[in-house]
Amino acid sequence: MKISTKLLTSSAVSVGLVVAILIGNTVVVQQIKETVREKSNGTAETIKAALAADNALKSEIITLKDFVLFQKQNAEIEKSHAEFIQALDELERLMPNTPEISVIRTRHQFLRRIATQLIEQSSSQNNVENSQLYFRSINSFNRDIKLFLDQLIKRADDQRLAVAQDLENLHQVQRIISFVVVAVILMLMVGEFMLIWQPTIKSLQNLQTGTSEIATGNFEYRLNILTGDEIEDLAKAFNHMAVKLAKSHETLIKNTELTHMNQRLELEIAERKQAELELQIALQELQSTQAQLIQTEKMSSLGQLVAGVAHEINNPVNFIYGNVTHANEYTKELLQLIRLYQEEFPNASPTIQAKIDDMDLEFIQEDLPKILGSMTMGSQRIQQIVLSLRNFSRLDEAEMKAVDIHEGIESTLLILQNRFKAKPENAKIDILKEYGELPLVECHAGQLNQVFLNIINNAIDALNSYNAERSPQEIANDPSYIKITTQLLKNERVVVRIADNGPGMTEKVKQKLFDPFFTTKPVGQGTGLGLSISYQIIVEKHSGVLRCESELGKGCEFWIEIPLHQQATPASTVPIQAIA
Repeated sequence: MKISTKLLTSSAVSVGLVVAILIGNTVVVQQIKETVREKSNGTAETIKAALAADNALKSEIITLKDFVLFQKQNAEIEKSHAEFIQALDELERLMPNTPEISVIRTRHQFLRRIATQLIEQSSSQNNVENSQLYFRSINSFNRDIKLFLDQLIKRADDQRLAVAQDLENLHQVQRIISFVVVAVILMLMVGEFMLIWQPTIKSLQNLQTGTSEIATGNFEYRLNILTGDEIEDLAKAFNHMAVKLAKSHETLIKNTELTHMNQRLELEIAERKQAELELQIALQELQSTQAQLIQTEKMSSLGQLVAGVAHEINNPVNFIYGNVTHANEYTKELLQLIRLYQEEFPNASPTIQAKIDDMDLEFIQEDLPKILGSMTMGSQRIQQIVLSLRNFSRLDEAEMKAVDIHEGIESTLLILQNRFKAKPENAKIDILKEYGELPLVECHAGQLNQVFLNIINNAIDALNSYNAERSPQEIANDPSYIKITTQLLKNERVVVRIADNGPGMTEKVKQKLFDPFFTTKPVGQGTGLGLSISYQIIVEKHSGVLRCESELGKGCEFWIEIPLHQQATPASTVPIQAIA
């Protein structure tokens, strides 16, 4: 059998086995993925239905209490009741034969009866005792229903965790199959070496020995090679050449052919070295691509999470903020009415006077507007935080846009403000700002914010690690700080400098700072991708400059420089997540 036939046969068998394993792996993994996906969708719908029922219950309870207080909003009671029943029906469809739902329906029927009694008695004047009785009844049934709803939500969350575990098991199966494929390939390579290459190499060594013998003048030397392939033919030719070499000049020609053969072998060796070099280059490109894929997936998840959280927070905050305004007005009117009562009827009955003294009415009249004012300020603060989250993520701004750089920096600082505060394990970090007059800058705002977040995060980690090695007195004498400076250069380029007074870094570390997967942090605390991706964002996507100036023991400063206007918009990609 020829060597080419052996190689083709072994290669076909190897490829066939690998393809069969990969196809089987793909089919099995796809089926498992489909099952896990269906479970995940069902669990998500169950949690959503349970939360909807919980929100509908809260709305119904608030409506019933409002009816007890103000004797109005009959339609709201019916609407909130219908919404809760609809959410409960959906939850029962997703979780059939669940005993808690039957209990919830029974408890809710009592609430329904209370609502019916309230509507029937709305024409009569209820006294304070009846109102308190209704309030206690409403609160009691609300706690019962809420208890069982919380059990259903916990059960659905446990199902979600089980689905996550199934997904992890799927990944484990994929890894095991990958190891099996690698093992099969290695076994095939070893078998091919033992059955094909080893005999071939041994025959070539014998052939080399014969060549050496002929070169030394031993023309009687013969080769005994029985491989049944081209090498055996070559051995026969060699023996024939040895016979003829002693008789004629043809021996010299055949020796020349052997020389040419050696040259071809050397050429193949050179080609193999070139192939190894190309493989190394391909490996580097693969590592860079892998870093981008990891960052893209993480930012996509973070962006969706930030946008969802901002949206979910903004709706109830707007509801609270709008109602606080009305509550403030109503409270002022009620307080004015109380003052009119006090002016028109200065001599209160003993019962009323005792109640006034017990509740400290004067203090309530003074403190209640302050409380409502504080609630208004808190709602406004939450709205500012939600706006900062939206400005930071900027998921709706994939293309180049003219934005305020200072706004992006402030959004980043607001997100990280909890890390600046003094804690038992970390000292306080001061933020120093020296902002220049900057016009709007054309850039990918969301990606630029990621660069700020990466650099400031690294500065915080460095300062915390540095402070862990210093005494409290040393920290008090030299407080930690991060200084942010912005400046507009004359050549229409914007500079942002972020400096800290941390431990700095060595020249060796600084040279590898922007290499993918390089990090000085302990295992599990950093991937070494944050600064590498930041470098790509600034240099490749914004035609800018990102460099670091640092000396050991003298802190560190990052210099970010980008043009005020981009000449050509780089290819837009999904925003990249910051990595600590």
